[in-house]
Amino acid sequence: MQTIEETTASPATTSATPRRSPWTVLRSGPFRNLWLATTLSLFGMVGGALADRLTPRLTMLGSMALRAAFVAPLAVLVLTGRVQMWQVYGIAFVFGVVDAFFMPARQSILPRVVADRDLEAGNAVLNVTAQASVILGPVLGGLIVQALGTGWAFAADAASFAIGLVFVLLLPTVSASTAAAEPRRAAGGLGGQIMDGLRYAWSDVGIRVMLIVIAVIDFAANGALGVGLPTMAHGKFAAGASGLGILFGAWGIGATAGALGSGFVAPPKRFGWMIVFIAAWLGIMVGGVGLVPSLFPAAALMGIAGIGTGVVNTYGVSWLQRRTDPAMQGRVMSIVMLASMGLTPVSYAVSGPIAQVNPTLLFVLAGGMMLACAAGAAASRTARSLR
Repeated sequence: MQTIEETTASPATTSATPRRSPWTVLRSGPFRNLWLATTLSLFGMVGGALADRLTPRLTMLGSMALRAAFVAPLAVLVLTGRVQMWQVYGIAFVFGVVDAFFMPARQSILPRVVADRDLEAGNAVLNVTAQASVILGPVLGGLIVQALGTGWAFAADAASFAIGLVFVLLLPTVSASTAAAEPRRAAGGLGGQIMDGLRYAWSDVGIRVMLIVIAVIDFAANGALGVGLPTMAHGKFAAGASGLGILFGAWGIGATAGALGSGFVAPPKRFGWMIVFIAAWLGIMVGGVGLVPSLFPAAALMGIAGIGTGVVNTYGVSWLQRRTDPAMQGRVMSIVMLASMGLTPVSYAVSGPIAQVNPTLLFVLAGGMMLACAAGAAASRTARSLR
């Protein structure tokens, strides 16, 4: 599922002007940029197909190399004082596209570099590292900016991609799914492979259930937390930016703890019931954030919700990796990413007007949607029986 470190305050929360329809939020320039940036998740479909066609390792190599190649010139432009905003926007666009190629490849390569019994541990380490980078990255970047300037921060970023490229080069060169993938390559071009992946994911009832649950939960969570949480922090809680940082920080700590714990504890045998429990857990916690009267109870609920996301991001991804045909790993992971992020712009557009009228209502509706998802999964014999 999509993690909320990727969400930001919606412009809809910062204007007192009444909005007659959700789509008027597109009048905001920053929101249009957000919409376009999030829509880049669609490129993950191409990235997933390339990971299956070229091997995940080669796709990761290309992504790392391109990011280094584009960020390094930006560092030079900033250091020489010649940078223009159109250059920043252009490089940011390319960066978003290339990053969408990297993520499906990273998730699909894990089953080929660790034993099946170690998938939970491997995903736990990756998730904890991602959480740590979200916390430490801005801190290190801020220190570099303060000590040396913005240009050197971009230079350090480019260097980190170059170093990462070296480590990707050390990964095994032989794909475990090469032989299985050959017949699929002959069946059509890249577009045909993408359609093949969509048909495969939808035809597998377990993967289909997971995609529906991910889409519903993340649609509700992204709107409530990305739009509603800043509104609550600045309004009801009167805590400003520091309060918002506490709320997101509590979630991050919980997600880290959940991911780390999942790496030590064997996954539950009744996976379907775990999905029901996590969906209900998240629904209660998210709804509760809107109902509590002050900042610190809300932070506690955010931390508990974070544990649930850390658990499901470890167990859920591992389950999908085991269930998916190795020749389809990249495409299925890209479809999961699309289910998680693809509806975020719509979620933000719908949540903005609700948050302006009553942010508490937004959280209650989001929590209710998650609880309804849990109830639907519990009522489905197919979902309950997933193992």
